[in-house]
Amino acid sequence: MSRWAENLMRSLDGRASIVETELGPIQIAREGGGPSVLSIHGSPGGFDQGLLWAQHLRNGGCQVIAPSRPGYLRTPLDSGRKPSEQADLYASMLDALHIDKVTILGISSGGPSAVHFAARHPNRTKALLLDAAVLLPISPASNAIERAVLESGTGVWLSCQVAKRWPRLAAASVIDVLSAGLSKDRKRDAVDWITSNQARLDCVAELPTSLAPRRFREPGQRNDESNEINLDPLPFAKVTVPTLIAQGSNDAFPLIDHAASAACKMPDAELMLVEEGHHGLPWCRHIGAVARRQLELALA
Repeated sequence: MSRWAENLMRSLDGRASIVETELGPIQIAREGGGPSVLSIHGSPGGFDQGLLWAQHLRNGGCQVIAPSRPGYLRTPLDSGRKPSEQADLYASMLDALHIDKVTILGISSGGPSAVHFAARHPNRTKALLLDAAVLLPISPASNAIERAVLESGTGVWLSCQVAKRWPRLAAASVIDVLSAGLSKDRKRDAVDWITSNQARLDCVAELPTSLAPRRFREPGQRNDESNEINLDPLPFAKVTVPTLIAQGSNDAFPLIDHAASAACKMPDAELMLVEEGHHGLPWCRHIGAVARRQLELALA
């Protein structure tokens, strides 16, 4: 492992802790205070991505609990390979933390386990929030640039260096990789909106780091890909808690059908489409209404 990767892992370890549960160990980090939100990261990712994605909820008065799903960072893959197993792991983690009830946020590939959690543990779930979530079978990313980054430790390292030195360029790269069908003018508007706020720009510049070090996230990513290609039907009809499904109109991944299909099958679901929205929903310029509604549900 390179010195850069060693230093990054040391930094990540200092921000998180290991919770021993009846179903196995799980790495978590917590930020903020107030009603608890369980932020379930995408693929690849880890607790750091979950924290980044839920900053608006933390800033709005919630405690964000962000686990590393099995196979990511310090959570062993054997703690739960299937989405249903991961959902039960979250419940066991809440037992260990003496937390009764949470709002659960499922981000991208974190969507299946979040849906299972709400269905299998309704008494522990205040509300379900789904952001650009994988909810139907889907193939791994086919974007050549994205694959070059995700499949290569060097690609991830290079993305992190670019983000550190040239954050506007990093923001433009994020828009390019995570969006589809946006004109050059709309992409420029999206980048301008991100860079007009330093806190927002800092978050986007941190996103590449939530993919690194590659070797500590690859087992989880491979497991997610295996699950998602042959994803078993999710128990949408058993999710009875208030649910908000947010999806970008210009997501690079074909997830609009996922969102619409799930919304039709859940008894208390609300679907919100983000105009010109890409896969990184918190950093879309028309995200305001979704962010406010998410906070309203989390604080209720």
